[in-house]
Amino acid sequence: MKHPDAPLIANELYVAVLQSGAPVVEMGIWTAGNRIRITADGPDPLPLRNSHGPGWQIVCGLADITGLATDECGVWAQLGTKR
Repeated sequence: MKHPDAPLIANELYVAVLQSGAPVVEMGIWTAGNRIRITADGPDPLPLRNSHGPGWQIVCGLADITGLATDECGVWAQLGTKR
């Protein structure tokens, strides 16, 4: 599945983790049917501003579901869950 907002969302997730000072950002993209899940993870917990700043508002506005990883070192967004 292709989604027009996926590149922008992936970029904003990447920037959120990179701005936390992470020397490495691991990105992941998974598809299942009409859903796309995009993740960005770093080695350390993210400061609150990196997971809830202006870029996060863009992600939340475009994605169907968003969240912070359980270890607080990454962020994710899912597209294609709304019908």
